[in-house]
Amino acid sequence: MAKKLSIAGILRLTSDQLKRIRKRVANGGHVDQMQEVDALVGLAKEMADRQLAGLESPADENDGSVQDGDDAKN
Repeated sequence: MAKKLSIAGILRLTSDQLKRIRKRVANGGHVDQMQEVDALVGLAKEMADRQLAGLESPADENDGSVQDGDDAKN
């Protein structure tokens, strides 16, 4: 069974793959298309950031603020 990579390991692997892709695009004489590659990578990063933000948000609506009826009685 293959060892499961950590999130940090997956990000390192992804970064290494991206570097190889960029190098191959440049070495293949397609430097003019590098802007499109960078735009697609930026879009993918934005989508990942949004998904991660959704995973990190609290599941319930209670953010710890005082609600009606929660006030301390004096």
